[in-house]
Amino acid sequence: MKEKTIKTIKGISIAVLVMIAIVTCLETYFWSERWQNVEWNEEIIGWQRRIIVSHIATTYLLVAVMVTFIINIFRGLKKGVIFSRCNTIVIYAGAVIYALNSFYAYTAMNAATGRYVHSIDTDMCIYPLLIIILGLLHKLAVEASEENNLTI
Repeated sequence: MKEKTIKTIKGISIAVLVMIAIVTCLETYFWSERWQNVEWNEEIIGWQRRIIVSHIATTYLLVAVMVTFIINIFRGLKKGVIFSRCNTIVIYAGAVIYALNSFYAYTAMNAATGRYVHSIDTDMCIYPLLIIILGLLHKLAVEASEENNLTI
């Protein structure tokens, strides 16, 4: 049963890595196309560029966090560890970067149309909090796993 679960984790992780690569390439292409179609407003052009570039940067940071998470999973599985302590920090970092990315994503839409409006949505707060809850659960799983290894 355990080997089947580990194979499933590896298979899904590889599928996620492939999907991340495809989505990142598409996102890069679409932003290069959108950059040409931005309605640049001379009064706020600096703000527009900062928001759009920040959105692109946080997207790549979010991709880096996801790839790091999966790499840590593979490293842990090689050592026989399912819950890696370092992934707890990666989960927390992902929550913060996701919140920033959400803010920039919504605001970048306004910046692309030449409107100086900061956008806020409930998703920007709810999803990062859920990710933090998952991080806390992961931390508890790490501690339980380590305690279980000590008792054996």
